[in-house]
Amino acid sequence: MEALQAGDPDRVGGYRLVGRLGAGGMGQVFLGRSAGGRPVAVKLVRPEYGTDAGFRRSFAREVEAARRVGGFYTAQVIDADPHAERPWLVSAYVPGPSLQTAVTEHGTLPAKTLRVLAAGLAEGLGAVHNCALVHRDLKPGNVILASDGPRVIDFGIARALEATTHTATGVISGTPAYMSPEQARGDTDITPASDVFSLGSVLAFASTGASPFGVGHPAAVLYRIVQEEPDLSLVDNELRGLVAACLAKDPAVRPEMADILRAFAGADASDDWLPQRVTTLIGDVEAEIGNDADDGDDSEVAEGGSIEDGDLGGLGARASRDGATRRDTTAPDSPPRRGLSRFVPGRRRATAGTSPAVTEPGSVEWGWNGLPWGATVADFRARFSAATQENGEWWVTGQGPETFCDVVMNTQYGFNDRGRLYLVVFYPEAEDRERLPVAVLTTMGAPDGSTTKWTRGKVVVDVKVAGIAASITHLGFDDAR
Repeated sequence: MEALQAGDPDRVGGYRLVGRLGAGGMGQVFLGRSAGGRPVAVKLVRPEYGTDAGFRRSFAREVEAARRVGGFYTAQVIDADPHAERPWLVSAYVPGPSLQTAVTEHGTLPAKTLRVLAAGLAEGLGAVHNCALVHRDLKPGNVILASDGPRVIDFGIARALEATTHTATGVISGTPAYMSPEQARGDTDITPASDVFSLGSVLAFASTGASPFGVGHPAAVLYRIVQEEPDLSLVDNELRGLVAACLAKDPAVRPEMADILRAFAGADASDDWLPQRVTTLIGDVEAEIGNDADDGDDSEVAEGGSIEDGDLGGLGARASRDGATRRDTTAPDSPPRRGLSRFVPGRRRATAGTSPAVTEPGSVEWGWNGLPWGATVADFRARFSAATQENGEWWVTGQGPETFCDVVMNTQYGFNDRGRLYLVVFYPEAEDRERLPVAVLTTMGAPDGSTTKWTRGKVVVDVKVAGIAASITHLGFDDAR
């Protein structure tokens, strides 16, 4: 949790802002106070989305539907203004950590807690579905653990991003490690069964500390979701059968939310449903929020739940394919680390008047776009004055799409734990996905004329998941190897 920064507003609508809760692909989230002094979570949409008519229309529709969602296990949308210069919405503030934070910092959850979590999430998602919404981005960072049960947050809002011209046509909404196969394929008909799949992945994480489809490059994770079976070997025995059913590749054979709720009928979200270590954390949050109201000091704000919680699916931890989790001890001012399900492609189109960057593919052994492999973040920002950081650790030039092998694509840059450039990833438009592998093979000359992964010197060129992404990686700076 952070204090307000220079340039942050002190009010949004009728709500006084007192601190930063986190940030996501859509905008910044603040802790606010209503006119009556109640704590609320205020999401302020990014300025570029506010200028997009398509986004505004979709955002207004989704917010209107979200405001109808009730039920005990959701953080209700209280207020919104999709027509403001920067659109915003306000939801109930839930004092407590996200599931991501709780598991990362305090370990996996016991069987009793898992049963209450499963029942509460099923009931909350059922309430969302009853309002003709699909969550589309259920993940550990979008589940808040409160003293009286879990809460589902950020329901339905992800869909608004699909309508903006600042996002690539055919963009996949959601977090790769927790997507359904139909989301990973880019299907247009996403039903409540997609949320069932995501629920299975979230419960597996709560039980093991890891996504059931592992970690790594987003394209690799998406490939496993579509093509491979999940690793459920460490999932709690009582949950394993249900989780496996939720993770069926075919949406038609997954259980209904009502079936899941019946399976856990009688789960009691009493005062002791959470482990003591998490309960203590909630108490600390509640005390800090109370102190803020009493003394009016906005310089420090307690860490707690929010509409997005700023976790972005893995801040502060790494989880291995075998389920082991270790703490991230990077200092606060160090380059962000690569962690569980934080690889969320935030794609943009070029802004008016900009030209796509072009780099000859033959130069990939040296570097990319005028930057040598091993360049620092400072080098990147010096070269690209409009550079920004997206989704926790990816960097973009701010100049729009780039051309790789004659295909114009949205591009992101990755820096390793030492802050050195090691990875460039390209995300094609939907209409270019099928021709991308052919373009790469033709332009770069794969060794056997057909493979989609090969090494040139110390650089790996890789095209995965039916052309959904292409990447170039310098092995000398890849800390994952």
